Amino acid sequence: MSSDLEEHLRSLLKQGQRLAAIRLYREATGASLAEARTFVVALDKGLPREAVEQDFEHQLLELLEQHHKIQAIKLYREQTGAGLKQAKEAVEELARKHHLPTGASGCLGLIGLAFLVGLGAAGLAALLE
Repeated sequence: MSSDLEEHLRSLLKQGQRLAAIRLYREATGASLAEARTFVVALDKGLPREAVEQDFEHQLLELLEQHHKIQAIKLYREQTGAGLKQAKEAVEELARKHHLPTGASGCLGLIGLAFLVGLGAAGLAALLE
């Protein structure tokens, strides 16, 4: 990444324009939305990118420990841009890795997840317009 780009990103962040910084980073690098967000958040916090990714995993684990699997899946999708099936599998794998119960969410849980995903998609679309 060029120093001009980084300087421009820092300027946008100082002005509180995180979304504009994410857009600029995506346009300049061709990064995915999740990659751009991770990079810009790390830049904004003055943290190495790895620290931001560890924070994300910690957030997912907290949700799973509180038996909020649907919210963990929703967060995973928001942060990575993954599809529903991929997000569910990734969250369940993380739970297994840390010996947390994955629990079946049942029909009501899937209906709730579909509702939350719809709300998240509508909100993301509004933010990106």
